[in-house]
Order: sequence, then structure tokens, then C-alpha cells
Amino acid sequence: MAKGLILIGAAIFAAIIAAIPSKNHTPPAISWVAPPADGSAVDPDAAIFATFGEGVDPASVRISLFRLSAANELVKANALYDEQTRSAKLVPAAPLARGTKYDATIAAAARDMAGNAVALGRRWSFTTQRDLEHGFGGPILIVSSNEQPFSKYYSEILRAEGIGSFESVELSQISDKLLSRFNLVILGEMSLSDTQVAMLSRWVQRGGDLISMRPDKRLATLLGLEDRNASLNKGYLLIDTATSPGRGLTGETIQYHGAADLYTRKEDTTEIARLYSDPSSTTPHPAVTLRATGKAGGKAAAFTYDLARSIIYTRQGNPAWAGDERDGNSVIRTNDLFFGAKQGDKHSDWNDFERIAIPMADEQQRLLVNLMYFMLDGKAPLPRLWYFPKGHKAALVMAGDDHGTRRGTKSSFDRLIDNSPEGCSLADWECYRATSWIYANSGLSAEDARTYAAQGFDIGVHVDTGCRNVALSEFSEILGRQLHDFRAKYQGLPAQAGSRTHCVAWSDWASTAKVEARYGIRMDLNYYYWPPTWIKGRPGFMTGSGLPMRFADLDGSLIDVYQLPTHLVNESGMSFPSAIEVRLDRALGPEGYYGAFGTHYDFTDEFDRQLTVAAKARGVPLVSVRQLLDWTDGRNNSHLGQIAWTGTTLTFNAFADPRTGKMLRGMLPTRTGSREISGITRDGAPVDYKTETIKGVAYAVFPVESGTYVVSYGRSDT
Repeated sequence: MAKGLILIGAAIFAAIIAAIPSKNHTPPAISWVAPPADGSAVDPDAAIFATFGEGVDPASVRISLFRLSAANELVKANALYDEQTRSAKLVPAAPLARGTKYDATIAAAARDMAGNAVALGRRWSFTTQRDLEHGFGGPILIVSSNEQPFSKYYSEILRAEGIGSFESVELSQISDKLLSRFNLVILGEMSLSDTQVAMLSRWVQRGGDLISMRPDKRLATLLGLEDRNASLNKGYLLIDTATSPGRGLTGETIQYHGAADLYTRKEDTTEIARLYSDPSSTTPHPAVTLRATGKAGGKAAAFTYDLARSIIYTRQGNPAWAGDERDGNSVIRTNDLFFGAKQGDKHSDWNDFERIAIPMADEQQRLLVNLMYFMLDGKAPLPRLWYFPKGHKAALVMAGDDHGTRRGTKSSFDRLIDNSPEGCSLADWECYRATSWIYANSGLSAEDARTYAAQGFDIGVHVDTGCRNVALSEFSEILGRQLHDFRAKYQGLPAQAGSRTHCVAWSDWASTAKVEARYGIRMDLNYYYWPPTWIKGRPGFMTGSGLPMRFADLDGSLIDVYQLPTHLVNESGMSFPSAIEVRLDRALGPEGYYGAFGTHYDFTDEFDRQLTVAAKARGVPLVSVRQLLDWTDGRNNSHLGQIAWTGTTLTFNAFADPRTGKMLRGMLPTRTGSREISGITRDGAPVDYKTETIKGVAYAVFPVESGTYVVSYGRSDT
């Protein structure tokens, strides 16, 4: 009995001792900083913070201890401490400057609740994104207007099409001297003065090439058009595939958004595409025209609608429906921006589902590019870059949402490893990889997550608003908190690259993308092809596109987050695997509906296996969101510039961003005027190339590495 009392007493004493708080002698450490160290292309409104591994006394975190500077100049900012996330946050008084390197510093004076000083301070640097409207210089000029904000989106269209050799200016900056430096001008929708009309007309007469979008009526004479004083909203166009710019493009009517002005064309003006009032009813009015003018080889072309507005609205939906729950499901999602048949407010679907199999936005962009190359024929050939690594025409972007399964992510990753070609190269997109967005309570251990990340897999938090639509400020709080909780468990992983919100909640036009940009999440897969009752088993392009391109806000500003639609959804009700096979075959086949196709699976069925089988049979890469983001950023930062042309020899300097490895492919028209390409060298060494017809244009396709290229157009057929 005495022995039992002693044991009980000892247990009570131990419990009392355990209940007494012990002094913590472990100094706090900084476990995470944002933007990440050496980060590039950082959003000017990015969240700036340092997260401590344990609680810090809020009173010890002051502006004197958390600084931000550029070129040794202190940035005015306030320092705050968030106890819930254990993060010191720096809030600049104004957005950061673009294209600027910043140094962030936390001094070693912050203390934890036990009075321990931070063992080491932290200093790191990051660079903000340069102005997204500008290219790398070259023979193309984009003219935009602050009064028509979507006119600035042509820079994103050209980048997506692999053309970086352009400059951008505001309308007020153009002059005769400026125009004389360029071979081709893309003029966005805008009003012109008589002086500006005369200036552009003189430049075309002297040999310049002009493409005008929904042109000012005062340009009608130059364009060879007669105004009918009427317009057609949200109509269709039919591309004349017998014309050189129309070859290789779809021969079906496709939809445009916005207003098209109605004209009749003069005899010396060629119609490239015609307006239709509905899919089958033609009009006598052109949609796209081309006219040669003057004796110096100048040409003037018109899109009678604003192509940029049409592309943005096709990709992102109807801005008038933003924030409107339309499809009868309780959460506002991206598909509500396209869903017409709302109870009590019935309209046609925003993008015509009878044409949903056609990437209507992409085909219109390619019409612009084909028109540019036709107009430049006989002048300096314009080099461009192919969409995807090593000439691939399609890729499946494997992205799973793991809602707390015990082994879903792990089993799927292991299958991809087992299916990868033996001896594959991860850097060359040969190994099969994927993204998994998981809850913090997932069965995947932190150690396993780090192991898979080291093998090239991509793991991040599956952001959850509780299937609620929330305002921008609340979404920012939710995202910041959930990123913190995820990082606290899964330490040592790379910063999150992409996201798809649980329930695909999307509350308005672009708030989600803007918040993601603040936290460095730069690829969004929330445009989700669903629900089954709407899509009715039809494989298609809800956004009219297979290409990752940046979001545009309603004020015309570019948001540095790529929209990548989730094209292939396991819960869409489509017939699988046939719908997967159709999507890939149309990308690889004569249709040329190229794309990086987003996917969704949640480890509850065989869908990820079906994706793997279909891709493997066709040699299509299976990649993660991070891989596609790195590639897209690298490709967009690569450029073919300093172009010089002698009439027979083209010279240009290439910069291949390291993120593209040795996978970048360049393209040059095989002919210019009467001359045909006869050889390519880089830094004096011969470069192999192959000839391939892409959307009706014959190109020489060649590997691109940094260096000086010389291209001979030495053979003449006259």
C-alpha cells in the first residue's frame, strides 16, 4: 500500500511539474520569407513578410527592425506583426516600382515571449516584374491608348504567339521619326486626330504596314473601306481560307465579342474574313481586310472589331455576369461567366457551344499572326518562338486536388514514376510529373513531400474558402493563413506556383487572380469545364483557348497570373478516355488545336491513369503546373532581337532563358519575297532545321540557344 501511495504521489508531482511553464531557451528562427529570396518577376503589390518558427513578442517588431530598400534608398513602409501566423509583415505606403531590385532586412532585435533574441537577422533580395506592356524591341510597334485600356493587351497576344520583337508606346508618343523605325504597326482601338491620321497615312505610303483594330472612321480611306454607319455586336466571322492569311485556320464561323463596325470594301481591298450575324447568316460586310497602297510596298489592314477585347472576353467571360450566380449551383464559379440560361434571365451562352470544339480565341490570334507574316513578306523575316518545349504540340498538365486522402497523392505520384520512360530527363519534360494541391491534414507526410519535390513533383495547399464566395480582402486573409499553415507542416518545399480553389469559388471578374499574384501564385486553374448538365458530354474549349495567357483586369491592366483552364475534368460527365483522346488528337492532327491542357482529378477514380495512358500512347508530355509556369516564364523572357536585314541575309541575337534548357524552338518563314531560306548558323556553326507548315505558313523550325544567328535567303526562284 505504501509503495502504491509513493507511486501515486510521484505521478501527481510529475503532473504538477509538467504543468509549470518552463523557460524557453530556444531562439526564434525565420522559417519562411516572401517574396522568396532572389525571386524575379515579383508583383509590385506582393505580400512582404517573414514568418518565425515560434511566437514573437509583437512589441519587438518595429519599422526600424524590418526594412525595405532599393538602391540604398529606404522605402516608406509600416511593419506589423500577425500573431496568428507568427509573421512580421511590411506594408509599403505605395506599390513598388516595376523592374526594380529590392533588399529586405530584418535586424536581430525581435524577441520571442521568453525574451530570446532572434539568433540571426535575415537579408534577402527580390526583383519586381518589369512593365508587362513592353517587349524587347524590334520591327513591330504596338500603339495603345489610355482611353481604350484593352489596347495594351496586344503585347500579351504577341508574347503568347512567340513574338517578342516589339515595342509599345502610347498614342501621344507617335511621330514621323518614331514610325520610321518600324516595319509594322498594330494600332489598337482608339480615336485619332486628323494629324495622327495623316501621319499614319504618310508612313504607309512610304512602305509601312499598318493593322488597325476597330479603326477610327477617319482611316477608312487609307484602308479602302466605306463606312455604313452601323455596327454588329457579338457576331461571327468566317475566315476565307483561300487567302494566304487564312490558310490553315478553321473554315467554320467563329464568334467574336464586342462591336464590329459595318463597312463595304472598295475594289482594291481584299476581304480576309467576313462578318456573319449568326453562325449561318452572312452579311455583305468584312470582318478583316487588307489593302496595298502606294508605290513603296505599304499595306493597310483592318479588323472591324477590337481583337484584344474579343480575346479577353472569350477567355474570361462576360464582365456583366461577374459575381452573378447563373447556373443554379450555390457557389459562383468561373463557368457562371459563360452560362446563359439563368432562371429568369435567359441568354445564349457567352461562348457558342456549337463551336466549343474550336479554340476560337486562339484561331483569331493566329489569323493576326498569319496576316502579319503575309504583310511582311519581302521585308525582314520575323523570327518567333514555338509554344512548347522541343516542338511539342500538346501537353497534359496533371493537377490533382487531394481532399485529405490517406495515400491518394503518394499512389498517383508513384504510378507516374513507374510509367516514366527509363532513363528519362526531368529537365527535358521526358519524365511524367504532376501537381497535387492538398489539405494540411493530408496523409502525405512532410518527409515524403520533400522527397517527391526533389524528384520534380509539385505540391501546394488546396485553398478552401468553405465553398463560399468571399470579397478580395477576406480571400487574401484566407490564402495567407492557409499558406502559412501548409508551410508550417510541409517545411522545405518550394514556394507555391499555382492554385485551384476548392469548389472552384470565383467571386467576381479577377479578384482571385490579383490576390494570387500578391502571394506569388502565378498560374490559375480555376476556369473549370463543368457542370455535366451544361457541357453535355462535348469536349471543348470553354475559354476558346489552349494557351496559358495572363489575366486582364477591366481597367485593361495585365495581372501577372496565367490563366490555364482546367479542360479535362473527371466529374464533367464526358465519356473518358475518348474525350481525352479527342482533345489530344485535335492538337496533334490537321486541326492544329495546340495547347497545354489543364486536368482535374481527386484520387477517387481512374482518371489520372486514363490521362497517362492516352498521353503515353501519343508521346505527349505529362507535366506539373510548376513545370509549365517555369517554361512559360522562360519562353516569354527569351527573345530574338537586334534584327538586321540586307535583302538576302537576316541576322539576329538570341537570348534563351535558362529555364527553357535546350528545349526552345525558333521559327522563320521559309520564304520572303522570291527568296527561299538556304542555311542557318549560330556563332558561325551550322544549325540544323526542318521545314513545317504551321497554320498555313511554311516555317523553318530550329533549336534556339543564346548566340548570334545568321540566316541566308540565298536561293531565288526568279
